[in-house]
Amino acid sequence: MKTLLHDFRLAGRLLVKYPLFTTIVILTMAVAIGLNTAVFSAVEALLLRPLPGTAAPERIVQVFRTAPGIPFGSSSVPHYLDVRERTGDVLSGVATWSFAPFNISSGERPQQLMGMVVSANYFATLGARPAHGRFFVDEEDAGRGAHPVVVLSATGARTLFGDARDAVGEEIFLNGRTMQVVGVAAPEFRGVLPVIDPVGWVPLMQMEAIMPERAGALDRRGNNFMNVVARLRDGVSREQAAARLTAVNAELAALHPDDYAKSGMRLVLQSEAGIHPSFRSAQVGLSAVIMTVVGLLLLVACVNVSNLFLARANDRAREMAIRLALGASRAQLVRQLLVESLVFSLLAGAAGLLVASLAIGFANQISLPMAISFRPDLRLNPTVLGFTFGVTVIAGVLFGLAPALQATRPSLVPALKGEAAGGGGRSRVQRGLIVAQMALSIILLTCAGLFVSNLRAATTLDVGFTLAGAATATVSPSLQGYDRARTERFYASLFERLRAEPGVRAVGMIDALPLGIGSSDRLVEIPGYVAAEGEGMHIHYGRISPDYFAAMDTPIRRGRAFTAQDDSAAVPVVVVNERFVERFWPGTEPLGRTVRTAGRDFTVVGVVPTGKYMSLGEEPRAFMFFPQAQYWTSAMQMVVRGDRDPQELVRLLREGVAALDPQLPVVSPQPLAAQLGTALLPARLAGGALGLFGALGLLLAGVGIYGVMAHSVGQRTREIGIRIALGATSQRVVRLVMGQGLRQVLLGSVIGIAGAAASFTLIRGVLYGTGPTTVATFVVAPLVLLAVATLALFVPARRAARLDPQVALRHD
Repeated sequence: MKTLLHDFRLAGRLLVKYPLFTTIVILTMAVAIGLNTAVFSAVEALLLRPLPGTAAPERIVQVFRTAPGIPFGSSSVPHYLDVRERTGDVLSGVATWSFAPFNISSGERPQQLMGMVVSANYFATLGARPAHGRFFVDEEDAGRGAHPVVVLSATGARTLFGDARDAVGEEIFLNGRTMQVVGVAAPEFRGVLPVIDPVGWVPLMQMEAIMPERAGALDRRGNNFMNVVARLRDGVSREQAAARLTAVNAELAALHPDDYAKSGMRLVLQSEAGIHPSFRSAQVGLSAVIMTVVGLLLLVACVNVSNLFLARANDRAREMAIRLALGASRAQLVRQLLVESLVFSLLAGAAGLLVASLAIGFANQISLPMAISFRPDLRLNPTVLGFTFGVTVIAGVLFGLAPALQATRPSLVPALKGEAAGGGGRSRVQRGLIVAQMALSIILLTCAGLFVSNLRAATTLDVGFTLAGAATATVSPSLQGYDRARTERFYASLFERLRAEPGVRAVGMIDALPLGIGSSDRLVEIPGYVAAEGEGMHIHYGRISPDYFAAMDTPIRRGRAFTAQDDSAAVPVVVVNERFVERFWPGTEPLGRTVRTAGRDFTVVGVVPTGKYMSLGEEPRAFMFFPQAQYWTSAMQMVVRGDRDPQELVRLLREGVAALDPQLPVVSPQPLAAQLGTALLPARLAGGALGLFGALGLLLAGVGIYGVMAHSVGQRTREIGIRIALGATSQRVVRLVMGQGLRQVLLGSVIGIAGAAASFTLIRGVLYGTGPTTVATFVVAPLVLLAVATLALFVPARRAARLDPQVALRHD
């Protein structure tokens, strides 16, 4: 221990003795360690962190319904109740929840915030405790509309009342109904989706009272819109609970054959669900890619610093030789040098936490362009700090080991005389590091380039509608107590006002815009079509107004769009996309065909192009559009297209709604192009982060190669002076020095290109397809790095060619 403390004291003195060297090493490693920490904090928050604010989160599970093509489906309220009643032997609690828009009167104008409707046992099932007041009691799960109470989140309480303690006992006007606040949740609790911070929760039995559109939804077994969360009983395994759910599904299928045909149930541990199990593989894949790339940046930094330590080893060759001559063992010297590198690394790790803190602060400011409070909640918690410490120690060993081994193997006699001792071994190590640096940098730069070009490609994808020249906003009249007749009059008046504005070309609406959050599907039957075994017949759909396609600038390929005559008294009609036609009626005329769903027959009257509906990376999917009047819903997303600036169209939307009802909230008014923001968020985050990593890798590679070659030239000053004295020209000296470095650079480039190609096979699954930009990236990235490396070689080579032979020959 005494010897180790001595090594630490000696390392400390060296830090002070060489301030420039110390600063360069710490800054280089701090950036790499800090970015690794920031990226891992995101992975920890999204994939690894136990559900905050809950008890024994490892026992929490989610229960999904399955059907062909739907591996993780939602549940209906009757289905949830059956599962709760029939699984008490394996599950100690079964709860249900769903998102719900809350129009809350606060100030001069109501605001729409995102909340949840939950069963009364939701909080008990999750094992949450209130910060103030209480959660729901069992009695509030009975009597529809009989218990108008609400539990607020800590954020919701602060937003509405300023202080969470002042909220309990107060009343709020929520969706046209007075609700009493009975409790406030703990600040860390946000439910089963911790990245979403709801304003509050209301009991399930209040759903029809606050959401008139859901009338009858509590009774319809086929109306699947709820999510189910449960808790495993102590001593019950995941497999046992899953087996019991399978048995329950068989029992329900026998009782309700029409509702359970080809269906099943799946149990997923909460720790494995992430944001949603259907996104889990994409989340893990993208996280693995980004962690790998930022890990490459750390390796490039380690190679850089290792080169610096090798260069310093030459300056300390005499010191090492004297200590060896005085009887010090090589193991002792290696240990001391590794302690030095660890001290450097630990200081860099501490500085890296500042870098990580800045990056995390930036990431936590990310918001979604919609009325949802998105909170990634990245932080430097013990798990992240443990990761940082581990990375710091490993990095210290990585960049310190090779220089330590080389520095403790000097040629004793030349070193004791103070002569340059470079040696073939050290030169080979330095050449190897140049090769490694080029290879790693090309892999890093190529991967970064692929994601940046992928982001550019994503913005040019054909999504089935035109983003420019339009604005959108969400309006929910029923949440203000409007019935259907009043809602229809409101929309008719709003459309008339907007169409009368100069420059407005079309006004339409849909219940859920493409590429947003939220979608609906229906089980369909196509007369004459026999589904293959395991083929999913649930098709996604949207409910639209007659001018929706004109407002979205979506062409009609065949047939017609909806008209005002397609009302509730007319023959039910549907418009399908081209993928729907290719799947069910290939090579035949689709117009006049029948689509059977929800117990009704709809006649196909039009065909539109296949677009993007759920995500930019999705495969072409079948999609249906129904007239809003025939498949009624009140909450709609307005779309106004015109020849005016989109922000002007946003203003027209706001003013139009305010003129008809000043108390009706206008939610997420924004240019239609912002709708792509949510879909592009993963690509933008990945592209931005990896672009930064690639730029840093390029900088580190250039600086590292320059440093090695500058040091190499310094070691060969006498040799170069002799060559010049014997008649070597400047050009010959430049070719000599650059030729030495270019061999390693080219070898590293070949290895790097092969590594980049191998990496591409691993990451192509998270890219939006491939194309010319992909090929260009594999050409441009190596060429850019090769140009930077050539410049880094040329500068010291040119300096060597200008040496004064007399000065060089006197060089020690």
